[in-house]
Amino acid sequence: MSQATHPRLQFGNKRNRLIIESLLLVAAVVFVAIWFSTPYFARDYINRSLSDLPDYTGRVEWVRIHPWTASVDVYDVHLDKKTGEIPVHFFYSPRSNISLQWSQLFHGGKRASVTVFDPQINLVAGPNPEQSQLSINKVWIDTIKQMIPWRVNQIRIYRGDIHFHDFHTSPQVDLELSQLEGAAENMSNSKGLKIPLPSTIKISGRPLLTGTFEMNLDVNFDEPFATFTQNFRVEHVPAAGANYIMQKSLKARIKSGEIGLYGELTSDKGIYHGYVKRSFYHLEFEPKSSDEGNPGAIWSGILNVAKGLFENDQHVIDTRREISGRMDQPDVDVVSAFVSILWNASTEALHPGSGTTSSSLSTPHK
Repeated sequence: MSQATHPRLQFGNKRNRLIIESLLLVAAVVFVAIWFSTPYFARDYINRSLSDLPDYTGRVEWVRIHPWTASVDVYDVHLDKKTGEIPVHFFYSPRSNISLQWSQLFHGGKRASVTVFDPQINLVAGPNPEQSQLSINKVWIDTIKQMIPWRVNQIRIYRGDIHFHDFHTSPQVDLELSQLEGAAENMSNSKGLKIPLPSTIKISGRPLLTGTFEMNLDVNFDEPFATFTQNFRVEHVPAAGANYIMQKSLKARIKSGEIGLYGELTSDKGIYHGYVKRSFYHLEFEPKSSDEGNPGAIWSGILNVAKGLFENDQHVIDTRREISGRMDQPDVDVVSAFVSILWNASTEALHPGSGTTSSSLSTPHK
């Protein structure tokens, strides 16, 4: 019996065995070649795509592909202003992961989950557009979408940092929002929820190390006009951190105290309205360094007396600013529109005299 089955166990004669073994060897060599070369091709493809951005250029240093989990790790991603006049990245992350969201296969579609670890965003205010980076063209979002084979349904952010710089002041300004955590769910409405705002975004962080920041956003990304509802609160922020704005408007420095910002914003098919409320706790002013020892120092004393007229019994000054307007452009990027509105409203609310008023903010553009 052993002699009868021996030829079959040996895959036929010697010539056939040699052919089969050669084919297996070639297949193994091809597999190894593809396995080791694919990350290089993927990295170069991403870098070519990122280099075509209008105002910024991007680069990744390495790509690692995990076919058994249908995921990709991208290392050292950064975006930089093309002018080369800004010393910090616009965006940097040491590692990001893009993977197939297996749980959504049961809902009838292939969806991607994107996780960004330790990202850093640097917003820079400068004397001219070449030395500033406060926003980025919507084209970069379309470029990122083209590089991901599935529609993005989930985004997670861990341990992020956002810095606001002004390198042209003395001393230089560096305001930080640290420990940034973010979660965006159901962005492509893969669950098919029959509700007006099926996607949710939650963000938290620590402004100026000691403050707290929380924001909740419900949004419909499938609407042709920006449609969302949002609320946020910022508390326990050292008031001295607002000196960048206060010195320009009040011509004095804040010595101590805290700031709180609270707001709600609703946009229905591009027409938005809401409010931003500011609260100053136990404010104390001091002269600017250039005013010490001259009559200009008297101004801070006047402010310390005048603020008492607006404080309540708990030494808190509360004001509220109503905001409203419309975005007439269809397909406006929801996140960019929201950030633009919130940024304008928050900075205006920090200026004295804004009070309880109504304003129509400028229309965000794509």
